[in-house]
Amino acid sequence: MSNSSFENIANFYNGRVQTFGHDPRACDYGRAESQQRKFAVLSQMTDYSEATVLDVGCGFADYGEYLLKRYQGVEYHGLDLSQEMIAKARLARPEWDLRVGNILELPQDEAYDIITANGIFYLLGEGADSLMQKIVAEMYIRARKGVVFNSLSSWASIHEKGEYYANPLAVVEWCRKLSPWITLRHDYLPHDFTIFISKEPSVL
Repeated sequence: MSNSSFENIANFYNGRVQTFGHDPRACDYGRAESQQRKFAVLSQMTDYSEATVLDVGCGFADYGEYLLKRYQGVEYHGLDLSQEMIAKARLARPEWDLRVGNILELPQDEAYDIITANGIFYLLGEGADSLMQKIVAEMYIRARKGVVFNSLSSWASIHEKGEYYANPLAVVEWCRKLSPWITLRHDYLPHDFTIFISKEPSVL
C-alpha cells in the first residue's frame, strides 16, 4: 500500500470531521449504538487495569474515555492518520499523548502493554489481506501483553462496495502464527468480529 493510499484514508476522515464534527458519524459509524457495542466488546477482551494502551486509529480518542470509566490506572495513547481527528481529540484531552502517525512508521523501541485497533481495516483496498496481517504483526511486536482489534466480517450477508471484509477463520489462522492464545468473538454484530491475541495463556 503506497503512502498516497494512507493519505486517501486520512483525507476521507478529515472530510467527515469537517462535515460532522466530533460525532460518531465522522468515524463512519452508521449509528452511535454500533460504536458503543464495539467499544464494549473491545474492552471485554482483556483486563486493561494499570496498562499502557496504544489505540491505533484512535479517531477522537473516545475509546480512551470509555476505558477510563471501566478500568483503573489506564495510560491511554492515541495514533491516527487524520489530522482533523487528532486536532479535535486534543481539544477534549490536551493532557493525553495523541499523535498523527502510522503504526508502521513508529520508532522501533516504542512499546505498550496493550495495542488496540477499532475499524481501521475496511478501507485498505487492494492488497488488504496482506496489509492487515502486516499491521497486526507490527502491533503484536510492540505489545507486551497483547493486541485487540476488530474488522468487518466476510460472513456478513450484505457487503458495501469498496469496503474490505475479512474472513474470520482465515484471520485466526494467520494470528496463530503470532501466538497460540487467541480469542475470537463474532456474537455482537452480524457484520463484525473482534480478536484478542495474547502473549500468555489466560488465568482461569
